Amino acid sequence: MTQAAHRARQLFDLGILSLGIPVDGQEPVNDREQAARAFTRASQWDPAMADAWLGRMACGESTDEVIAALYHHRDAIGREQRRLRLPHRILAGRWDTTVGIDYPLTDATDATAAYATTLVRGSDPAGADDVLSAVTGDVPVVDLIRGVLQFATGRWNHVLTALTPATGWPDQVLGCAAQFMTGTACVQLGMFDEGTRQLAGVVSGPVPALATQALFTTGMALREQGQEAAAVSHFQQVYARDPGFGPAAEAMRSPAYRLVITSAAQIDARTDPWTPDLLAEDSELSSAAMENGSGTDTELVDDAQRRLDAQIGLDEVKLQVAKLRSAATMARLRSDKGLSTASRSLHLAFTGPPGTGKTTVARIVATMYRGLGFIKSDKVVEVSRGDLVGQHLGSTAIKTSEVIDSALDGVLFIDEAYTLIQEGLSGGDAFGKEAVDTLLARMENDRDRLVVIIAGYDDEIDRFLAANDGLASRFSRRIRFASYSPTELADIGSHIAAGRDSTLTTEALVELERACAALCSDVRPTVSGPRRGIDIAGNGRFIRNVIESAEEEREFRLSGRDDLGTLTHDDLMCIDAADIRAALTQLTGKA
Repeated sequence: MTQAAHRARQLFDLGILSLGIPVDGQEPVNDREQAARAFTRASQWDPAMADAWLGRMACGESTDEVIAALYHHRDAIGREQRRLRLPHRILAGRWDTTVGIDYPLTDATDATAAYATTLVRGSDPAGADDVLSAVTGDVPVVDLIRGVLQFATGRWNHVLTALTPATGWPDQVLGCAAQFMTGTACVQLGMFDEGTRQLAGVVSGPVPALATQALFTTGMALREQGQEAAAVSHFQQVYARDPGFGPAAEAMRSPAYRLVITSAAQIDARTDPWTPDLLAEDSELSSAAMENGSGTDTELVDDAQRRLDAQIGLDEVKLQVAKLRSAATMARLRSDKGLSTASRSLHLAFTGPPGTGKTTVARIVATMYRGLGFIKSDKVVEVSRGDLVGQHLGSTAIKTSEVIDSALDGVLFIDEAYTLIQEGLSGGDAFGKEAVDTLLARMENDRDRLVVIIAGYDDEIDRFLAANDGLASRFSRRIRFASYSPTELADIGSHIAAGRDSTLTTEALVELERACAALCSDVRPTVSGPRRGIDIAGNGRFIRNVIESAEEEREFRLSGRDDLGTLTHDDLMCIDAADIRAALTQLTGKA
């Protein structure tokens, strides 16, 4: 056992004792603050100690960072508790399901459901769906979050499918949350009688917060059926229960405050299954172009599209950019017909491993944004922590503002944005906090002149956004960059070689793809969680290094010949399998 692991265990034991739980006959104490400090330090000494993260949650720290760590190390949940022979499930945290109830987290399945919820809340429904799909069988809390995913994205018919097992759940609180979602889904699909019947059960159920929302939705259903007096009566009841429930006051003021009723056919016909209302969403996006008075520059847009189409893979990215293109067109059509277009943030979060094209796509998006009239320039200012953080307090705000000034009317691209707020520093990261506070203020004050794109791994961006309440709301649109497949990596190698007047033989391509397949299947532990070997190597960057090294091997091979004067163009351009093998050996240290 390493010294770090031993120290982490000592701190974990202290945390357990400080929660009032006896360990090996030692006298416990009730000091929750001391427990929280001990668990936090344990997780810093050994980030893979899942029970340390669970201890932090048990002490009340249910942040996205903690939940992400529990998910990534979920198979280790309970390991330290078993070492101390603690009673099963004695250490438990609680997390917000987003539907009016908290739920305990004690095992890997709970961690999976909780992490999926953070992805839903962070506007990454596809990621949440991937996480949930790994759980087989009917597990009530997982089925509930499957329902939450469909509910949050307005896939009302799929809400009903996801929550079909809920009728047999013994947990009345979970059942009430499920009934609220299915009742609401029925109303949104125009099935008012069934919807209000289910919502009536929620009104009399065990979750007061859901009862208030169920009353409101019932009132909206009554309004859609022409029963205005009964609808207003329901809104008044809601307001009496909770004067802070904003929609109730608006619904009482305006009879035009209505539901948008849809159908299963409309939902299933979406281009992007996770976008609740593509037209409305993209029209809001396009309002920035309308406000700037800019028209679409077709040449710029087409140039950006050609550059994007030339990228290998990146299907999700291409879909999101297609939405941006449609946004300007639809906004102008709406304007021509006298319809308004509301404002929406243009900022983006690019998440995924290094070397997957995030910087390249940031430049393409800048050109696309300029062509669509969102910004006046397609310049991209690329920065990292060192460019924003000063040497002493007070200097950071000045330095960050100067960088932002240089990016005005264009795009500020912050790579490895999570490093802005560093962990483990005594007293916190005051410099990073100052940079983030300055950035947020300028994003608000210069919202018509500044687009910010942040980039990093999914879990690291989750931690960064969770560090400040203002960050998540400003980066509501997330574009996920998946690792390349071995075939795509080989294609990238061929493309890079062609740009350098080199060609790969068929055997060389096979050799490169074989090596990439091995790296793709090689999962390694890191302080941030498990990472694939190809992600650690850098995906596309690794391939570029391989090609450059293979060219050196080719030159060395050819320089040893006696007949240099007879070398043809093909000889000088050809990279063969032996060159690739030698390059891989040099870069990876493996023969």
